[in-house]
Amino acid sequence: MSEKILVGVETKRPNLNAFDEKITFLTKTKNEIALMKTSVDIGWLRVNVTPLIKELQNTITLWIDRYTSFLLDNTYKQIENIDEFITSV
Repeated sequence: MSEKILVGVETKRPNLNAFDEKITFLTKTKNEIALMKTSVDIGWLRVNVTPLIKELQNTITLWIDRYTSFLLDNTYKQIENIDEFITSV
C-alpha cells in the first residue's frame, strides 16, 4: 500500500527543522549582504561592490527557492499519490 503512495516521492530527506534552519540562515545572510556598503576604499583604490552584492543576493535567492520548491513539489506528489490511491480503492 505505501508503495503506491510513495511513487516519485523523496523518502530520504532531512526533517522540516533542517530545511527551516537552512532557509532562515540564507535569508539572514541575504539581509546582512543588503546592509553592506556598496563601495570599499582600499588605500587609493575605490572598489564598487554593487555587482558582487547583487550576484550574491541572486544566488542566495536561487538556493532559497530550491529548498522551498523541493518541499512544495514533494508535498504535491504525496497528495497526488494519496488521491490516486483513494480513487483506486
